[in-house]
Amino acid sequence: MFEAANHDQSVIVHVGRNGDTRTVQLEPAAMDLPDQELASRIVRLNTLAYLRSQLAIRREMEANRVEGISGRLPTEPQVNAYAATIDF
Repeated sequence: MFEAANHDQSVIVHVGRNGDTRTVQLEPAAMDLPDQELASRIVRLNTLAYLRSQLAIRREMEANRVEGISGRLPTEPQVNAYAATIDF
């Protein structure tokens, strides 16, 4: 599973290898957020966990010297750039 969490670990999202959402864990601090903000954070963290799952697939393909890796699979710099936007 692949995880993404905000800085205070009040929202944690796990996705499976294929990017399917497995769990969303909300700690008490998350329950104080307005509904729209909480939903936005869940979606953004889910996206980050998904990108991490896709990066793992890319790395496996590169390790196996697969030719023609899809440009839709993110690179490590792309995932890191998205992760840097998680400022909550």
